[in-house]
Amino acid sequence: MTNPFDQLEVLGRILLDDAPTTPGSEEAIRVAANAIQFICATGQDQAFEEYVQSLHAAAPPLVIGRFATKAEAEAAMAARRWPVRVAAVLIGDDYHTAMFVPSTGRTHLVRAETLGFYLQAMADEQLKPSGLSFATKAEAEAWMHQQPTPPQQVVIDIAGAPYLAAYHHRIDYRVLYPLPAPTSPSPET
Repeated sequence: MTNPFDQLEVLGRILLDDAPTTPGSEEAIRVAANAIQFICATGQDQAFEEYVQSLHAAAPPLVIGRFATKAEAEAAMAARRWPVRVAAVLIGDDYHTAMFVPSTGRTHLVRAETLGFYLQAMADEQLKPSGLSFATKAEAEAWMHQQPTPPQQVVIDIAGAPYLAAYHHRIDYRVLYPLPAPTSPSPET
């Protein structure tokens, strides 16, 4: 990936040479440039690069933390120095959206369908099976935990059923998700 700071030059050229004609385009480019400057100035360029790589690898949607219970997640969100405006967290293995509401002064956690959509997309893409097959989920989990750096997502077989072995790299969490059946093609296609 290109260094995010290098992209500032490209954005500058667009503003100077190819002045956008769509209303709000110039402001959007300035905001993008400010975001890149923020990423670089706060030392988050490596984290940003990892994020982009995870998008290209179809890794599980990014989360900022994993908690055993909703109460544990609420306590962690309340303890943050700066509240999270909007971010995803795992409670157990389920995605929740953490949203700070200024009027209440609290971060609220709402269950999100993020995981279901992600798993359906992975099933619909019909990812090539890895050839890894396990008799039990425990065997598959043991394999995952032996990997120094597991793949961000790979299809495995457990007792004849497809699973997605996923790695949440930001929080170093490995998990097995059963894959749903692929969506049937639409009769219109």
